Amino acid sequence: MTALVKSSTRDGVAYLVVNHPPVNALSHAVRVGLLEAVEAAEANASVSVIVLAGQGTTFPAGAELQEYDHGVQAPFLRDVCERVEQCDKPVIAALHGTVLGGGLELALAAHYRIARRGTRMGLPEIKLALPPSAGGTQRLPRLLGAEAALDLMLSGRTVAADRPPGQLLLDALVDGDVLEGAARFAAKLIAMGDDPRRLSADRSQFADMAAYQAAVSEAREGVAQDNPVAQEIVHLVEAAPLLPFDAALSMEEEAFTDSLKGDRSKALRHLLLAERLARRFDLPAGTQLPKIERIAVLGGGALALQIALTALNAGLRVNWGTREAEPREAGLQQIRAVFDKGVKSGGLDQTVADRRLANLTIGDSAEMVTEADIILHCARGQGDVPAPAHIPRAVTIAGRVEELGLRFAPPAFATRLLEIICGPGIRPEQTAAALALGDALGRVPVQVFSTGDSLAGRLELAFHRAADGLLDAGADPYVIDSALRDWGWARAPFEQRDVAGLADFAQITGSEEGRNWSAQLLEAGRPGRKSGAGFYAWSADGPSRDPAVIDLLNNARGKRDWSPDQIVGLILGALCNEALRALQAEDQANDLVWRPIPLTPRIVQQIDHRRIT
Repeated sequence: MTALVKSSTRDGVAYLVVNHPPVNALSHAVRVGLLEAVEAAEANASVSVIVLAGQGTTFPAGAELQEYDHGVQAPFLRDVCERVEQCDKPVIAALHGTVLGGGLELALAAHYRIARRGTRMGLPEIKLALPPSAGGTQRLPRLLGAEAALDLMLSGRTVAADRPPGQLLLDALVDGDVLEGAARFAAKLIAMGDDPRRLSADRSQFADMAAYQAAVSEAREGVAQDNPVAQEIVHLVEAAPLLPFDAALSMEEEAFTDSLKGDRSKALRHLLLAERLARRFDLPAGTQLPKIERIAVLGGGALALQIALTALNAGLRVNWGTREAEPREAGLQQIRAVFDKGVKSGGLDQTVADRRLANLTIGDSAEMVTEADIILHCARGQGDVPAPAHIPRAVTIAGRVEELGLRFAPPAFATRLLEIICGPGIRPEQTAAALALGDALGRVPVQVFSTGDSLAGRLELAFHRAADGLLDAGADPYVIDSALRDWGWARAPFEQRDVAGLADFAQITGSEEGRNWSAQLLEAGRPGRKSGAGFYAWSADGPSRDPAVIDLLNNARGKRDWSPDQIVGLILGALCNEALRALQAEDQANDLVWRPIPLTPRIVQQIDHRRIT
């Protein structure tokens, strides 16, 4: 039996505990160990009940994603789940932590489920463009019905164990140690002589087939036509009451295998893995992250407002300080207006809004820092505010960074990227505090070694230089924007410039041969959206193509047609090249080095090296 699954027996109960830190992922070795442990416990005459659990922070939290790229080997998770469900002795899943994906499917295969309060559960596979693969599409509707099951699988959201629909997944909630709770629950099963209770045989949720099918039809109407995985999940839930359980599992297996080969899933899995690797910071072994519960936001203005809102929405306490009363009072009114708008639109509960607002304290900057876990300087003129020496400080505005800087991708409350700028004087405890803040805010942290420049800023410059390079090469700016929008780019370059105003973009330096087209349009009296004219003509209906811009461009360069695929490929090639330059530690030209992951030959082979010249 593998050491990744620990087995012990007491009082007629076999405890099979997965020990595969950090998240007890259901790797091949873990699956082998679980099968061996279940079979051994079933064969042990002294065992009456089996408990599945996870050691450390969580019950198994899902699959090991690297296997998807290298080929998943038998036994598959669906085999383990089938073996657990068909066990002749009652199996209890004792849940805690984050029970996601394959972990929840394993729990559904068990005959009973208990969870410690605070546990969160979900089937987030759709976020990787995958359906569940181990019976989730068949067992979950048998437990929750079509509507709730489809909601969980199509949204990919997690639910709390102590509130609906999470409660409906469980037979009991426990406080304290989940294994002690499992022991008590097992003792009751033994005393009552209860047998295994298999979801595969439960058809109670299919009693009202009209209601079941109505929920399926409603979900199908709400699924986007360009989301084949979501459509497949609806189809599989629809099949649950219509097909034999084994046949429906075979359909699920086929859908998963086909989706796994798709480009969308490959890209999303790559992104998730990259985010996980980016979190591996350059910290001394054994460094503990501090607990961040209260932050001090110093300074007024849009950035301070966005960071304060982000923290309040994440459940943190915020001390917002300015040296003058007017900006902080204005900021308080803006935050109230945001929450009021959320309540009126139905997206925010009034009780939640009130609770978040109660976590906001405003006052003079010097008064706001003493109880904070970290201080964020969000405006000029706040650097000399006195504070206890042990509280880390971070500069969030552009400028030189001597120790710690933070750069939020705009707008801070709606984007997930958080760059942690490590200046030449950075100390490990400062980096740890910044990483802990990123976790508390639910952001994707990236460690950047710099004296001020940010990685996102460097890539954005490369992006806009590449867009200008395409204009030099005869491309139509509206075709460029359209191609990137269709590809999935949220902010197309020329519309983005108009919205922000062309003055700042006019300062960007390009290649010796190329032009700065923002500067050209600015000189022609087209400064952007506010004036009604930039790269686009702007009206109350939004932006529209302007022939005058095309004439201006064509008078200064030749015209050439570029296909959307060519445009996207060249823009992405320019970004990849700039990212490669930043990844190389010897590149000190811009005083910025990005080191979230090593630059391996495999990564280099996967990157398109095309350049715009």
